[in-house]
Amino acid sequence: MKRFLLFFLVSLALPAVALAQTSKYSTWSDPSNPSAQTSSNADVKGFADKLNKLIDEAEQARAADPTFLKDLRALANSYSLPTLRPVFSDTFEDGNYTQGPAWNVVSGAYFIESGWGLRNKILEAGQTAQATNKVDSGEDLAVAILGSILKQATGTQQQQSTNSSQASAQENLITSSVRISNAFDMSMEVSSWIANGHFEAGVFQGNNASAGYRILYQSGQPLQLLKVGSKGRSTIAQSNTLLTIEDKKFHIIRWSREASGEMNVSVDGKEMIRATDRSFSDAFDGVRLSDQGGDFIVKRISVDGV
Repeated sequence: MKRFLLFFLVSLALPAVALAQTSKYSTWSDPSNPSAQTSSNADVKGFADKLNKLIDEAEQARAADPTFLKDLRALANSYSLPTLRPVFSDTFEDGNYTQGPAWNVVSGAYFIESGWGLRNKILEAGQTAQATNKVDSGEDLAVAILGSILKQATGTQQQQSTNSSQASAQENLITSSVRISNAFDMSMEVSSWIANGHFEAGVFQGNNASAGYRILYQSGQPLQLLKVGSKGRSTIAQSNTLLTIEDKKFHIIRWSREASGEMNVSVDGKEMIRATDRSFSDAFDGVRLSDQGGDFIVKRISVDGV
């Protein structure tokens, strides 16, 4: 009986072995398997990257209709979007910007306005102020604001209307070091309290927090997307409309960058800038906030990356 069963099992197995040796079909892979998904995503991204390079060449050679190339790039980018995850976040609710996450005041002065967020201390143009971690009182801030308004009313404070004059103003600069992928999504809530403000938010590469991309807001001017590198700073694109947010309310600024280099900046859900730049292809080393005049409060800021 045992011999019969053994012979029966062998007879069943032999055709299966022969079929496996001669079959043109391979073992089926479950598409829901994480390793299979990773391989598939990499293949799709690789194809999208190659397609974007071909589109770049076609644009430079003017080999096709610009509208068609724009639509083709949008299609390629839709398949190259990475999965983002939170890499940086601060709401300043703990009343301390020196830890969790840690910010470093490079120049000027900042403090936490209780119930509001991170606020710059108003400084006179040309005034030298050392970086400080001191938390000033709201009373000191009120005195500073009142003095600034009075000087504007009496005409003793000149309006900084050009980039060159703004560059000579005292800059309040604060940075936080965090690894941010080249593709990212940044969101922040910002309020502006007095006119003639100059506020920048950006991502940087290097130890001096200089090189990288920035968003520039100037009261009553178009919103600008800048790049800063070894050749200086230049404007990549700017909004078609003027922007004024001096209503003492918080406004949501969202800035996204795709792997293809396409960037989108919106304010309160309205798209302001859409442009592509590939000057920086490596990851970024942190975020930076700065102002040259004005009174700004950042309630929260967060960054998602790959």
